[in-house]
Amino acid sequence: MTDHERDFHAARMAAGRSDFTRRQFGGLLFGSAAAALGAGSLLAGVRPAESAPVRGGQLKIALFSQSTNDNFDSAKALYPGDFIRCTSLYSYLTRLDERGRAQPEVAESFEPNSDATEWRFKIRKGIVFHDGSALTMDDIIFSVLRHREERVASSAKPLVQNMKEVVADGPETIVVKLVEPDADLPELIGTLQFAIIKNGTYDFSSPVGTGPFKVKEFSPGVRTICERNDDYWKPGQPYIDGFEMFSIVDHVARASALLSGDVHLIADLRGPGIDEVAKSGVASPFITNAPRYTSIQAAVDIPPGDRKDLGLALSYLIDRERMLKTVLRGNGVIANDHPIMRGSPYYDEGLPQRALDRDKAKFHLAKAGIGNSRIELHVSDASAFSVEIGQLLQREAAGIGLNLDLRREPADSYWSNIAGKRALFAATFNPRPTENMLLNLAWKSGAAWNFSHYSDPQLDGLIDNARSELDEAKRKQIYGDIQAKIHNSGALILPNFISFVDGVSNKVKGLTPVPVGALGGFNFTDRVWLTD
Repeated sequence: MTDHERDFHAARMAAGRSDFTRRQFGGLLFGSAAAALGAGSLLAGVRPAESAPVRGGQLKIALFSQSTNDNFDSAKALYPGDFIRCTSLYSYLTRLDERGRAQPEVAESFEPNSDATEWRFKIRKGIVFHDGSALTMDDIIFSVLRHREERVASSAKPLVQNMKEVVADGPETIVVKLVEPDADLPELIGTLQFAIIKNGTYDFSSPVGTGPFKVKEFSPGVRTICERNDDYWKPGQPYIDGFEMFSIVDHVARASALLSGDVHLIADLRGPGIDEVAKSGVASPFITNAPRYTSIQAAVDIPPGDRKDLGLALSYLIDRERMLKTVLRGNGVIANDHPIMRGSPYYDEGLPQRALDRDKAKFHLAKAGIGNSRIELHVSDASAFSVEIGQLLQREAAGIGLNLDLRREPADSYWSNIAGKRALFAATFNPRPTENMLLNLAWKSGAAWNFSHYSDPQLDGLIDNARSELDEAKRKQIYGDIQAKIHNSGALILPNFISFVDGVSNKVKGLTPVPVGALGGFNFTDRVWLTD
């Protein structure tokens, strides 16, 4: 057992003490990820503030994609812009810090019972919605439990299945009662889907929250303009008067907009643009190392994605080292066709690492019985680096007689029309605070983001057991079994974990990396400020 695993184990065992909070061990996942990437690398994007925060100014943000499906319903949030809108308009019970730990937000404190089957959240006083109405316990209860409702169609529905009930205990306390123990609950409740909204809200055409900003203008797929909420419950915040957010799909044009001063923040800085920004003197790269990934997935119920050996053949046709060095420019970690990153205390070192192996690829291709049939692989700029991954696969596929046809799809409709609706396609997943959250969202049967439509009752049981098991040795074994199942499924080709590399103007201060997403974990508008 490594030192990190011993620390994690000790913290987990502390869950039985009344003075324990999840903050004692939340973020240990990312502590070990940092160890895998190099000491201090997790905070590589930290840009020390040169002065105290100042008020004023309009922040301009350029993203790599937006969609006509852009919205203000956190239960349906999918794109980076959705997450930024939600964290700007709404508040959350907890907020993840620079190491992935849950910190108090609307909940000023939280603690579990002796076996982590019940969590108590004490709620701050004096918080009001944008319309002036007071935040109530009923609002919070509805905001959590709405993810169960069929009419909401929430992507977070798998995350609330373990909740038995959510009740008020007096005017200032919410109690979440669980079916099985969950020491990760404060992190779960702080994920971006769990925005606090008004009780009974189903229409988000005129969104009302308790967050730092109000909507001024919104055109789905075009732009979002927000203005400061002067009644925000954090004194003195936000610092900026407002922000404007839009997309610049071309990564060269996006970098140019940053360097020219037309925008202050850009998501997804790529290739030579990284060096150009680093040398510019007017902006700098903002790197957040995290278990984000873009994979090639097979929909196992759509031919030929239903042929397991086709997926396994593709898994041996990707040069992971080459991708890391040339495409990612070293900003990432080699992966092994499952979603747990090296450095996690649960990473299975005993699972053989896949590498480029044309002979094994030929073997599985022959078993798949594809012959000379042309196979379509769908990629898009909406799925970061998927075009480059597809090109690497296509080049190798030609060498073994596989006719791989690369289809580059429009970014604005990719997630609604392509991902999960074609036999082979790219998918990008932002990290979650814990491995179990991601597995619940992406690999449980029927989960909203189970794009492969993979359904295995045994895997479902393993994911549930991993959440509730408090013995670390047993928990690690369960996660090992999960990794082996996904690794051998043929449904996932995951070559590398990809660090977030964004671009930030030197005029922007107060931005700190959070390892669950780009640009401060998509949760930054209340804490950044602008200088001249």
